[in-house]
Amino acid sequence: MKCPFCNVEMIHGYLNCGLTLWSERKHKISLLPDAKEKYALHLGTPLLSPHHVESDCCPKCKRIILDSSDFENNLK
Repeated sequence: MKCPFCNVEMIHGYLNCGLTLWSERKHKISLLPDAKEKYALHLGTPLLSPHHVESDCCPKCKRIILDSSDFENNLK
């Protein structure tokens, strides 16, 4: 895959993470979204191992792109 920002070939790999939340606001204490908040990616506490989210990383501009469509979200 080519990076949409700088057109360099991206490296395919995995984002290895535990609790993760991408939302429209900054969370300072908890990663639990409130009822009105929009979020595109919510990974709860993994039971035995971290989450592994496939992604592509640009070696030049260091941006990471991932597809969050298979994970919990409330975007419509």
